Amino acid sequence: MLAQGHLAHKFIRQSSRLCCLVLLGVCVLLISGELQAGDESGAFVLTEAEVELGESAWLLNAWLDIRLSSGAREALENGVPLVFEFRVQARKKHPWLWDQVIAKHRQVREVVYHALSRTYIVRDINTGEQRGFRRLDEAMQSVGVLLNISVLDYGLVEDGGEYSIRLRGTLDIESLPTPIRLLAYVSNTWYMNSEWYQWQLER
Repeated sequence: MLAQGHLAHKFIRQSSRLCCLVLLGVCVLLISGELQAGDESGAFVLTEAEVELGESAWLLNAWLDIRLSSGAREALENGVPLVFEFRVQARKKHPWLWDQVIAKHRQVREVVYHALSRTYIVRDINTGEQRGFRRLDEAMQSVGVLLNISVLDYGLVEDGGEYSIRLRGTLDIESLPTPIRLLAYVSNTWYMNSEWYQWQLER
């Protein structure tokens, strides 16, 4: 029994060391790649958006052009999953104070590259659905398409009130492995500009 416990403990230590070495190797590749790629920032650009009437709520359709930063692209090509978060808010205008957020939605997409099959897998975290793409630009185009997002129930709207919808996309740094996350915090090559896009709700 003692021998088995010793072997199990030894296996766990070796596995932990192997994981650390793998992550360290990925970090080295990322750093060297960043030095070669230069300081290239990423961005989320809203190309089209519309709000339409659904059965019980207003629905948002939006298309965003996502340009990966050099650090994010290098990480993805080395097998590190990237998670993108899209936040939608419905806000009621207040005449004196800040606008009030009365409804919000969070859409999350994950992209991972499989080197053996040379395929980019895009997974919708909210629904579990996933699709495969041969090209990075096609995968990122899929990530940036948001359809039939329920943004505001009709029952929350008051007569005479003014409402707006806003949308923001971000790269989720917190989802990265710890060594890479620390690198992303301090490196400009991981920066992806993400502003709020806002428009008035027409009724």
